[in-house]
Amino acid sequence: MNATHSSGAQPNTAGKAAWILLAIAWLCFLLPIPGSGVFIGWPVNLVAFILAIVAMSKGGTRKGVIQLLLSLVASPVVYFIGTMLFVGAVAASAEQTAANSERAAAGANAAATEAAMQQAKAEAAPVERIEITATELYNDYKANEITANARYRGKPLLITGTVSAIQSDFRDKPLIQLAAGDFVTVSISGLSLEEASELSKGSRIKAACTGNGEVLSFPATRDCKLQD
Repeated sequence: MNATHSSGAQPNTAGKAAWILLAIAWLCFLLPIPGSGVFIGWPVNLVAFILAIVAMSKGGTRKGVIQLLLSLVASPVVYFIGTMLFVGAVAASAEQTAANSERAAAGANAAATEAAMQQAKAEAAPVERIEITATELYNDYKANEITANARYRGKPLLITGTVSAIQSDFRDKPLIQLAAGDFVTVSISGLSLEEASELSKGSRIKAACTGNGEVLSFPATRDCKLQD
């Protein structure tokens, strides 16, 4: 009689273990970690199902039936919910990434537009040219070529002088010489054929040019346009 009572009082350890394993399985189903449900959750759920059967065999049908039903019915529902949560998290992350990319692209476009506007303003701004006569330019180069190059080479110039020769360079482009003293000149290049054809020796002209250093010990210019 005592032995029978002692056996009936034994705790249903299989049933309790089934509850614990079900909780672990559901946690794995809900974790936003790829594969946690398939590779961990479902095997744990299967063990919980087996323990529920063991509990029923040891303590009667009522001892493990709830765990059994939960492993068969509730676990798929929890797995589905976890899958939907994971898909939603992935979609939200993708949307956030796309939004960040759009903002970055918009920022880059805005920066490019601003740079283009600044460049357009710089190009539209009037160029401040160094006003100088052909004689002054020649004298500055004669005094110190290095200093003259630093001051005039590549810089916008407005040169005034008297035409001493109208020639062609090695490319058959107009090459005008402005008198800068006895037997010395400053070369003016870049004029169009129409501009050069209207000139004559002794004409007083003003040309917008870019300084081009010295050629054969005489100051030279490029990209010149006649000014009124």
